[in-house]
Amino acid sequence: MREVLWRDTGLAPKVGPLDARAIFPLGVWLLHWSTATAAVALAGIGALFVVQRMGMTPAACARYLRLRLLIGERRETRENERHWRQRCRW
Repeated sequence: MREVLWRDTGLAPKVGPLDARAIFPLGVWLLHWSTATAAVALAGIGALFVVQRMGMTPAACARYLRLRLLIGERRETRENERHWRQRCRW
């Protein structure tokens, strides 16, 4: 029986237990070699590991934080400044 080689192409790339995108802070540390940058890189890898364990991708986490921190719960409509609309829940 032939094995289907393309079946896992939609999965996120992994480096051991981590998502491959969580290794990006390590590249930043390699460009600027210092103890402080190493600590920031390890903290970034740890934070992205926690995000992965919560079931989110780094991009989805960035969109969620942007929504919560910058946009907020309520947004104005263009037709009337006093009229507010709720977030879409789909």
